[in-house]
Amino acid sequence: MKTSIEMIEELGIEKFSLRKLAEKLNCEAMSIYYHLKNKDQIFDEIVDTLISTIQFENEELNVKQQLISVAQQWRALAKTYPNFFPILATHQLNTDIGSRFMHQILRIFNNANLPMQQASYFLRILNYYLIGVGIDEAKGYGLGSSAVHPIKADEYAERYPLLVQAMPYWTAAHYDEIFELGLEMLLARMLAETVNE
Repeated sequence: MKTSIEMIEELGIEKFSLRKLAEKLNCEAMSIYYHLKNKDQIFDEIVDTLISTIQFENEELNVKQQLISVAQQWRALAKTYPNFFPILATHQLNTDIGSRFMHQILRIFNNANLPMQQASYFLRILNYYLIGVGIDEAKGYGLGSSAVHPIKADEYAERYPLLVQAMPYWTAAHYDEIFELGLEMLLARMLAETVNE
């Protein structure tokens, strides 16, 4: 798995193939295909490997601290593996490791005495937030070719003065502050009715 993830980060997900992996490992492609059906199987294993690195803190921490820890670790995966993160973010976590990961988050909400419907919603909402943050920081707006404006800077500033004023705060220098503020707002709403915050 280590070689696969290194290649994906070096080449990009689109250029990664089992044939190239075989070349990198100095073996025949058929050797790879003997063990793996396709790229999706490798992706399953990489996803499992990455999410299994997320540590769930001691339950002596309050619910909010536990969720912050998980969120920070998830974000760290996006920063460490920006080319693979879009796959991680949208991959179904239906393996045993993936199911255990989601179960552990639900357990945190359950320990906060949330009804299961609410805990289920909050798991999904937290997931939406972390996927959005991860994709934006790994592959987002500031890095795309659409960030180059086809009109002159002074004309752009005249047309969209509020955007021009806001854009300096959308840079990497502000990502930590934005992430922490958004997470704080999200968790404050989620945990407003719990007894363990």
